[in-house]
Amino acid sequence: MSDAHPLTSTSQTLASVLEISSEGIVALDRARRIVCWNAAAERIYGYQAGEAIGLTLDTLLDGGDLPTRRIFERAENGAKSEGVEGVHRRANGARIDVIMNVGPIHREDGSVTGSVLFVRDATEARVSAQRLAALEAFEEDKGVVLETASRVALDILASRTGVEALRHIADAARTLARAQYAALGVARPDGQGLLEFVTVGLTTEEEAAIGPRPHGAGILGLLLRRSEPLRMDVLSNHANAHGFPPNHPPMDSFLGVPIRQGDTILGSLYLTNKQGADHFSEADEISVQALGAHAAVAIHNLQMLSRQRALVSGLINAQEEERRAVAYDLHDGLTQFVMASHMHMEAFKIAYHKGSSERAMRELDKGLRYLSDAVIESRRLVNGLRSLALDDLGLAGALEQLFAEEKTRAGWAEAEFLHNIAGERFDKTLETAVYRVAQEALTNIRKHARADRVRLMLLREPRMQENSTQLALDIRDWGGGFQRDESAGDHAHVGLQGMEERTRLMGGSFTVRSSPSEGTQIHAIFPVIR
Repeated sequence: MSDAHPLTSTSQTLASVLEISSEGIVALDRARRIVCWNAAAERIYGYQAGEAIGLTLDTLLDGGDLPTRRIFERAENGAKSEGVEGVHRRANGARIDVIMNVGPIHREDGSVTGSVLFVRDATEARVSAQRLAALEAFEEDKGVVLETASRVALDILASRTGVEALRHIADAARTLARAQYAALGVARPDGQGLLEFVTVGLTTEEEAAIGPRPHGAGILGLLLRRSEPLRMDVLSNHANAHGFPPNHPPMDSFLGVPIRQGDTILGSLYLTNKQGADHFSEADEISVQALGAHAAVAIHNLQMLSRQRALVSGLINAQEEERRAVAYDLHDGLTQFVMASHMHMEAFKIAYHKGSSERAMRELDKGLRYLSDAVIESRRLVNGLRSLALDDLGLAGALEQLFAEEKTRAGWAEAEFLHNIAGERFDKTLETAVYRVAQEALTNIRKHARADRVRLMLLREPRMQENSTQLALDIRDWGGGFQRDESAGDHAHVGLQGMEERTRLMGGSFTVRSSPSEGTQIHAIFPVIR
């Protein structure tokens, strides 16, 4: 048998395996001298094969490294060791954590002639494990976000208030960031405080002990004014951390994420007491921000649904009011005229049969006058339901008639109607929409504004950056006015909502400017339909 070491005469196939292996492979003889060294070992330790061959095991060990020595002693006695961690040293002197499998090398007669070391860089393994864990966590978080988005969509469609949708979002944020408590606040339309506030993580008893929902002071209010997230290790250290009720549970670490749609703050997600760590991480922040994007859509849709429901409710109430008004007008107007006419006609018939021609003519004359009044009143009622004046007079003529009637009924001292569309006709739908917006606005002024001066203006003008025109309707009064922000969420203002909805449906824009004691201005733009 040759005196050459067994590994020095390995086949080409074995050599190829050694070179493509991702693990470092180091073979040592009985004296623990290196006799084989592959490319992966070069990468791990920094020695080229020519430098490593002939070095002893001690060259690779850091401070003796007892775990490595012991497993080589076991290999020399014919035993294998797997997954052993140790500390080795690179060619440049740097320490390196490794994971090793070590086994014996046998001669043909079964005797042990050396040992072989399979080694991996533990740092790389840890990084790979961390990346894998991060990917798994990302997939889990992504699943939570997608599941929440689906549940939120269903809740928004099925729920009357949408509060459950908000609660799902808050609970998903708590899961993503591994927080003890979470809350979601929806900002008021004017941005001043909270319109809705839901919490998760608190028991029913804890919520009851805390008392009324917060209105958006302190840290909660601060988040409604920030465009960036806010992370704190200790919540109580912040200058705005005040206003907590006596029975509020203790809260330390804090993560607040604004919920935005464009530049508008719709609300905020609040998380406290990170579980398993002292503070929330940047990864927590990113995950919750991703969920916040879904929350923004949910809140926006919720507001739209709430607005639509309020509008429908208001329109139904308005229809009932209109029916009552029509019934009142029928009873106190048209019906009275018809009854009076009938009474005088009966008196005419009696006088005629008695031969009292003079009295008969008087009764006939009165009956005909009341009948004429009934015709006029019936036309007025019909015109209120569907403006026949639009068909007969066109938009400008119908508005002039409407304005004159409202001026007479309201007694405005100064009333001005300006336009530049005399004799022009437009699409029937457009004319109706403009007329109804003006009619609603003038009715509101008569009923609520306490105004002496009113101006109605309708101008046809070119559209910016388009080869077309538009109708600009402007209704201004110098009456009592109102605080627009205070009524922004008031569903009783169905008149304004109805005017805006009608304008938007025509592809136009609608704005209202009002303030107490300075009156109100309504400006609506309608694209001209060809």
